[in-house]
Amino acid sequence: MAQWWQDIRKFLKLIVIFVSIIFFVFLINQCVTLYNLLAQIHPYVAIAGVALLVLAILWFAYKLYRQWSASPEVIQLSPEASDADYQDYVEKMLALLAKNPNLQDFDFEDEQKTQEEKLDQAIAVLDNLSLPMIKQNANAIFLTTAVSQNGSLDSLVVLFSLMRMIWQLANVYQTRPSLKGFLKLYGQVASVVLMARTIEDADLIEGQLEPLIASLVGESVASAIPGMVPITNLVVSSLMEGSVNAFLTLRVGLITQAYLGMEKREDRSYIRRSAAMQSLTHMGSIIKENGKVIVKTVANAVKKSSMGTAKKWFNLDAVFNK
Repeated sequence: MAQWWQDIRKFLKLIVIFVSIIFFVFLINQCVTLYNLLAQIHPYVAIAGVALLVLAILWFAYKLYRQWSASPEVIQLSPEASDADYQDYVEKMLALLAKNPNLQDFDFEDEQKTQEEKLDQAIAVLDNLSLPMIKQNANAIFLTTAVSQNGSLDSLVVLFSLMRMIWQLANVYQTRPSLKGFLKLYGQVASVVLMARTIEDADLIEGQLEPLIASLVGESVASAIPGMVPITNLVVSSLMEGSVNAFLTLRVGLITQAYLGMEKREDRSYIRRSAAMQSLTHMGSIIKENGKVIVKTVANAVKKSSMGTAKKWFNLDAVFNK
Protein backbone atom coordinates (compact mmCIF):
# COMPACT_ATOMS: atom_id res chain seq x y z
CA MET A 1 0.00 0.00 0.00
CA ALA A 2 2.89 2.38 0.75
CA GLN A 3 4.32 1.78 -2.73
CA TRP A 4 0.88 2.35 -4.22
CA TRP A 5 0.59 5.73 -2.49
CA GLN A 6 4.11 6.72 -3.59
CA ASP A 7 3.19 5.95 -7.20
CA ILE A 8 0.03 8.05 -6.84
CA ARG A 9 2.06 10.95 -5.46
CA LYS A 10 4.52 10.77 -8.36
CA PHE A 11 1.62 10.73 -10.82
CA LEU A 12 0.03 13.75 -9.13
CA LYS A 13 3.35 15.63 -9.26
CA LEU A 14 3.55 14.97 -13.00
CA ILE A 15 0.01 16.28 -13.41
CA VAL A 16 0.87 19.43 -11.43
CA ILE A 17 3.97 20.03 -13.59
CA PHE A 18 1.97 19.49 -16.78
CA VAL A 19 -0.82 21.83 -15.65
CA SER A 20 1.76 24.45 -14.61
CA ILE A 21 3.33 24.37 -18.07
CA ILE A 22 -0.07 24.71 -19.73
CA PHE A 23 -0.93 27.61 -17.41
CA PHE A 24 2.41 29.32 -18.18
CA VAL A 25 1.78 29.02 -21.94
CA PHE A 26 -1.73 30.38 -21.39
CA LEU A 27 -0.32 33.42 -19.55
CA ILE A 28 2.14 34.11 -22.35
CA ASN A 29 -0.67 33.88 -24.88
CA GLN A 30 -2.81 36.32 -22.89
CA CYS A 31 0.08 38.76 -22.56
CA VAL A 32 0.65 38.67 -26.33
CA THR A 33 -3.08 39.15 -26.97
CA LEU A 34 -3.18 42.09 -24.55
CA TYR A 35 -0.13 43.63 -26.19
CA ASN A 36 -1.62 43.36 -29.68
CA LEU A 37 -4.89 44.87 -28.47
CA LEU A 38 -3.25 47.84 -26.72
CA ALA A 39 -0.70 48.34 -29.50
CA GLN A 40 -3.54 49.62 -31.67
CA ILE A 41 -3.68 52.58 -29.32
CA HIS A 42 0.07 53.09 -28.87
CA PRO A 43 3.08 50.77 -28.42
CA TYR A 44 3.97 52.44 -25.13
CA VAL A 45 0.47 51.82 -23.80
CA ALA A 46 0.79 48.16 -24.79
CA ILE A 47 4.15 47.83 -23.02
CA ALA A 48 2.77 49.51 -19.88
CA GLY A 49 -0.33 47.31 -19.83
CA VAL A 50 1.62 44.06 -20.22
CA ALA A 51 4.15 45.20 -17.61
CA LEU A 52 1.38 45.92 -15.10
CA LEU A 53 -0.18 42.50 -15.76
CA VAL A 54 3.15 40.71 -15.27
CA LEU A 55 3.87 42.67 -12.08
CA ALA A 56 0.41 41.79 -10.70
CA ILE A 57 0.99 38.09 -11.41
CA LEU A 58 4.46 38.19 -9.82
CA TRP A 59 3.09 40.02 -6.76
CA PHE A 60 0.35 37.42 -6.31
CA ALA A 61 2.84 34.55 -6.72
CA TYR A 62 5.17 36.20 -4.19
CA LYS A 63 2.40 36.65 -1.60
CA LEU A 64 1.33 33.04 -2.05
CA TYR A 65 4.93 31.85 -1.63
CA ARG A 66 5.39 33.98 1.50
CA GLN A 67 2.21 32.60 3.04
CA TRP A 68 3.25 29.05 2.19
CA SER A 69 6.81 29.42 3.52
CA ALA A 70 5.66 31.23 6.67
CA SER A 71 3.12 28.53 7.51
CA PRO A 72 3.96 26.77 10.77
CA GLU A 73 4.90 23.13 10.61
CA VAL A 74 1.96 20.75 10.83
CA ILE A 75 1.88 18.98 14.18
CA GLN A 76 1.96 15.26 13.55
CA LEU A 77 3.31 12.11 15.12
CA SER A 78 5.64 9.92 13.08
CA PRO A 79 5.19 6.12 13.13
CA GLU A 80 8.68 5.72 14.67
CA ALA A 81 8.05 8.25 17.44
CA SER A 82 9.58 7.49 20.83
CA ASP A 83 7.92 8.17 24.19
CA ALA A 84 9.70 11.52 24.37
CA ASP A 85 8.44 12.44 20.89
CA TYR A 86 4.92 11.47 21.89
CA GLN A 87 5.06 13.66 25.00
CA ASP A 88 6.30 16.56 22.90
CA TYR A 89 3.46 15.96 20.45
CA VAL A 90 0.88 15.98 23.27
CA GLU A 91 2.25 19.24 24.68
CA LYS A 92 2.17 20.94 21.30
CA MET A 93 -1.40 19.77 20.67
CA LEU A 94 -2.54 21.02 24.08
CA ALA A 95 -0.86 24.38 23.50
CA LEU A 96 -2.69 24.67 20.18
CA LEU A 97 -6.04 23.53 21.58
CA ALA A 98 -5.77 25.99 24.47
CA LYS A 99 -6.23 28.80 21.91
CA ASN A 100 -9.38 27.21 20.48
CA PRO A 101 -12.48 29.34 21.29
CA ASN A 102 -14.60 26.17 21.34
CA LEU A 103 -12.64 25.01 24.40
CA GLN A 104 -12.91 28.16 26.50
CA ASP A 105 -14.67 26.29 29.30
CA PHE A 106 -12.20 23.40 29.27
CA ASP A 107 -9.76 23.31 32.19
CA PHE A 108 -6.29 22.81 30.74
CA GLU A 109 -4.72 23.54 34.14
CA ASP A 110 -6.33 20.65 36.01
CA GLU A 111 -3.42 19.04 37.85
CA GLN A 112 -5.42 15.90 38.66
CA LYS A 113 -5.38 14.88 35.00
CA THR A 114 -2.42 13.74 32.97
CA GLN A 115 -1.49 15.46 29.73
CA GLU A 116 -2.84 12.52 27.75
CA GLU A 117 -6.16 12.63 29.60
CA LYS A 118 -6.48 16.35 28.93
CA LEU A 119 -5.84 15.80 25.24
CA ASP A 120 -8.33 12.91 25.05
CA GLN A 121 -11.07 14.90 26.77
CA ALA A 122 -10.43 18.08 24.79
CA ILE A 123 -10.61 16.16 21.52
CA ALA A 124 -13.80 14.43 22.74
CA VAL A 125 -15.42 17.85 23.27
CA LEU A 126 -14.56 18.87 19.71
CA ASP A 127 -15.76 15.51 18.39
CA ASN A 128 -19.14 16.09 20.01
CA LEU A 129 -19.33 19.56 18.44
CA SER A 130 -18.38 18.38 14.97
CA LEU A 131 -20.46 15.19 14.75
CA PRO A 132 -23.81 17.04 14.32
CA MET A 133 -22.15 19.05 11.55
CA ILE A 134 -21.16 15.83 9.76
CA LYS A 135 -24.68 14.41 10.12
CA GLN A 136 -26.19 17.65 8.82
CA ASN A 137 -24.05 17.50 5.69
CA ALA A 138 -24.88 13.81 5.22
CA ASN A 139 -28.61 14.56 5.48
CA ALA A 140 -28.32 17.36 2.92
CA ILE A 141 -26.34 15.17 0.52
CA PHE A 142 -28.85 12.32 0.94
CA LEU A 143 -31.84 14.48 0.04
CA THR A 144 -30.10 16.37 -2.77
CA THR A 145 -28.70 13.38 -4.64
CA ALA A 146 -31.69 11.12 -4.03
CA VAL A 147 -34.09 13.65 -5.56
CA SER A 148 -31.78 14.96 -8.29
CA GLN A 149 -30.69 11.65 -9.88
CA ASN A 150 -28.30 13.60 -12.13
CA GLY A 151 -24.93 11.85 -12.19
CA SER A 152 -22.68 14.71 -13.33
CA LEU A 153 -24.41 17.39 -11.29
CA ASP A 154 -24.57 15.16 -8.22
CA SER A 155 -20.84 14.46 -8.44
CA LEU A 156 -20.07 18.18 -8.44
CA VAL A 157 -22.48 18.81 -5.57
CA VAL A 158 -20.98 16.00 -3.49
CA LEU A 159 -17.41 17.10 -4.22
CA PHE A 160 -18.12 20.72 -3.28
CA SER A 161 -20.02 19.67 -0.16
CA LEU A 162 -17.20 17.39 1.01
CA MET A 163 -14.57 20.08 0.52
CA ARG A 164 -16.76 22.57 2.37
CA MET A 165 -17.39 20.11 5.21
CA ILE A 166 -13.65 19.45 5.66
CA TRP A 167 -13.09 23.21 5.87
CA GLN A 168 -15.87 23.54 8.47
CA LEU A 169 -14.45 20.71 10.59
CA ALA A 170 -10.95 22.18 10.40
CA ASN A 171 -12.33 25.46 11.76
CA VAL A 172 -13.87 23.58 14.68
CA TYR A 173 -10.66 21.82 15.67
CA GLN A 174 -8.24 24.56 14.50
CA THR A 175 -5.30 22.13 14.57
CA ARG A 176 -4.51 22.89 10.91
CA PRO A 177 -4.59 26.71 10.88
CA SER A 178 -2.27 27.36 7.91
CA LEU A 179 -2.57 26.97 4.16
CA LYS A 180 -0.01 24.18 4.24
CA GLY A 181 -1.94 22.45 7.02
CA PHE A 182 -5.22 22.61 5.10
CA LEU A 183 -3.65 21.23 1.93
CA LYS A 184 -2.02 18.43 3.90
CA LEU A 185 -5.36 17.65 5.54
CA TYR A 186 -7.11 17.43 2.16
CA GLY A 187 -4.31 15.16 0.93
CA GLN A 188 -4.51 12.89 3.98
CA VAL A 189 -8.28 12.55 3.73
CA ALA A 190 -8.09 11.88 -0.02
CA SER A 191 -5.38 9.24 0.51
CA VAL A 192 -7.73 7.29 2.77
CA VAL A 193 -10.91 7.82 0.73
CA LEU A 194 -9.23 6.81 -2.53
CA MET A 195 -7.90 3.55 -1.12
CA ALA A 196 -9.32 0.60 -3.02
CA ARG A 197 -12.61 -0.53 -1.53
CA THR A 198 -12.31 -4.11 -0.38
CA ILE A 199 -14.90 -6.85 -0.82
CA GLU A 200 -15.43 -6.72 2.92
CA ASP A 201 -16.48 -3.06 2.69
CA ALA A 202 -18.87 -3.78 -0.20
CA ASP A 203 -20.49 -6.65 1.69
CA LEU A 204 -20.72 -4.46 4.78
CA ILE A 205 -22.57 -1.71 2.93
CA GLU A 206 -24.87 -4.13 1.14
CA GLY A 207 -25.62 -6.09 4.31
CA GLN A 208 -26.44 -3.03 6.38
CA LEU A 209 -28.10 -0.57 4.00
CA GLU A 210 -30.28 -2.80 1.84
CA PRO A 211 -32.42 -4.20 4.70
CA LEU A 212 -33.11 -0.66 5.92
CA ILE A 213 -34.10 0.52 2.46
CA ALA A 214 -36.21 -2.57 1.80
CA SER A 215 -38.01 -2.09 5.10
CA LEU A 216 -38.67 1.57 4.37
CA VAL A 217 -39.96 0.88 0.86
CA GLY A 218 -42.14 -1.95 2.15
CA GLU A 219 -43.70 0.35 4.73
CA SER A 220 -44.09 3.47 2.61
CA VAL A 221 -44.74 2.64 -1.03
CA ALA A 222 -47.69 0.36 -0.45
CA SER A 223 -49.41 2.88 1.79
CA ALA A 224 -48.47 5.90 -0.31
CA ILE A 225 -49.60 4.62 -3.72
CA PRO A 226 -51.63 1.42 -3.60
CA GLY A 227 -51.27 -0.59 -6.79
CA MET A 228 -48.37 1.48 -8.16
CA VAL A 229 -45.77 -1.26 -7.79
CA PRO A 230 -43.67 -0.23 -10.86
CA ILE A 231 -42.37 2.89 -9.09
CA THR A 232 -40.75 0.76 -6.41
CA ASN A 233 -37.60 0.43 -8.52
CA LEU A 234 -37.40 4.21 -8.88
CA VAL A 235 -37.81 4.68 -5.14
CA VAL A 236 -35.16 2.07 -4.35
CA SER A 237 -32.79 3.63 -6.88
CA SER A 238 -33.26 7.08 -5.34
CA LEU A 239 -32.79 5.80 -1.80
CA MET A 240 -29.70 3.81 -2.75
CA GLU A 241 -28.16 6.78 -4.56
CA GLY A 242 -28.76 9.06 -1.58
CA SER A 243 -27.59 6.41 0.89
CA VAL A 244 -24.28 5.79 -0.89
CA ASN A 245 -23.50 9.52 -1.06
CA ALA A 246 -24.56 10.07 2.55
CA PHE A 247 -22.37 7.14 3.59
CA LEU A 248 -19.44 8.70 1.71
CA THR A 249 -20.09 12.03 3.45
CA LEU A 250 -20.16 10.43 6.89
CA ARG A 251 -17.02 8.48 6.09
CA VAL A 252 -15.10 11.54 4.90
CA GLY A 253 -16.26 13.53 7.92
CA LEU A 254 -15.15 10.86 10.38
CA ILE A 255 -11.81 10.43 8.61
CA THR A 256 -11.31 14.20 8.86
CA GLN A 257 -12.15 14.00 12.55
CA ALA A 258 -9.53 11.29 13.00
CA TYR A 259 -6.77 13.40 11.44
CA LEU A 260 -7.75 16.69 13.06
CA GLY A 261 -7.95 15.18 16.53
CA MET A 262 -5.36 12.45 16.19
CA GLU A 263 -4.17 11.48 19.67
CA LYS A 264 -1.83 8.77 18.42
CA ARG A 265 -0.51 7.61 15.08
CA GLU A 266 -2.99 5.34 13.29
CA ASP A 267 -2.63 3.34 10.09
CA ARG A 268 -4.66 4.56 7.11
CA SER A 269 -6.38 1.20 6.70
CA TYR A 270 -7.44 1.26 10.37
CA ILE A 271 -8.80 4.80 10.01
CA ARG A 272 -10.73 3.76 6.89
CA ARG A 273 -12.28 0.67 8.51
CA SER A 274 -13.10 2.53 11.71
CA ALA A 275 -14.75 5.38 9.79
CA ALA A 276 -16.78 2.88 7.74
CA MET A 277 -18.06 1.09 10.85
CA GLN A 278 -18.96 4.35 12.60
CA SER A 279 -20.69 5.65 9.46
CA LEU A 280 -22.96 2.61 9.35
CA THR A 281 -24.12 3.28 12.91
CA HIS A 282 -25.46 6.67 11.78
CA MET A 283 -26.91 5.56 8.44
CA GLY A 284 -30.01 4.00 9.99
CA SER A 285 -31.25 7.29 11.45
CA ILE A 286 -30.43 9.21 8.25
CA ILE A 287 -32.36 6.77 6.04
CA LYS A 288 -35.34 6.67 8.41
CA GLU A 289 -35.47 10.46 8.78
CA ASN A 290 -35.16 11.29 5.10
CA GLY A 291 -36.36 8.12 3.38
CA LYS A 292 -40.04 8.85 3.85
CA VAL A 293 -39.52 12.32 2.37
CA ILE A 294 -38.02 10.74 -0.75
CA VAL A 295 -40.86 8.20 -1.01
CA LYS A 296 -43.49 10.95 -0.73
CA THR A 297 -41.67 13.11 -3.27
CA VAL A 298 -41.51 10.29 -5.81
CA ALA A 299 -45.12 9.35 -5.07
CA ASN A 300 -46.38 12.89 -5.63
CA ALA A 301 -44.39 13.20 -8.85
CA VAL A 302 -45.83 9.93 -10.17
CA LYS A 303 -49.37 10.95 -9.16
CA LYS A 304 -49.09 14.29 -10.97
CA SER A 305 -47.56 12.64 -14.02
CA SER A 306 -50.29 9.97 -14.08
CA MET A 307 -53.07 12.54 -13.75
CA GLY A 308 -51.59 14.63 -16.54
CA THR A 309 -51.31 11.62 -18.83
CA ALA A 310 -54.86 10.50 -18.04
CA LYS A 311 -56.24 13.95 -18.87
CA LYS A 312 -54.47 13.93 -22.22
CA TRP A 313 -55.62 10.41 -23.09
CA PHE A 314 -59.26 10.86 -22.17
CA ASN A 315 -59.43 14.59 -22.92
CA LEU A 316 -60.77 15.23 -19.42
CA ASP A 317 -60.13 18.97 -19.65
CA ALA A 318 -62.63 19.26 -22.47
CA VAL A 319 -65.18 17.21 -20.52
CA PHE A 320 -64.71 19.35 -17.39
CA ASN A 321 -64.95 22.60 -19.42
CA LYS A 322 -68.32 21.52 -20.78
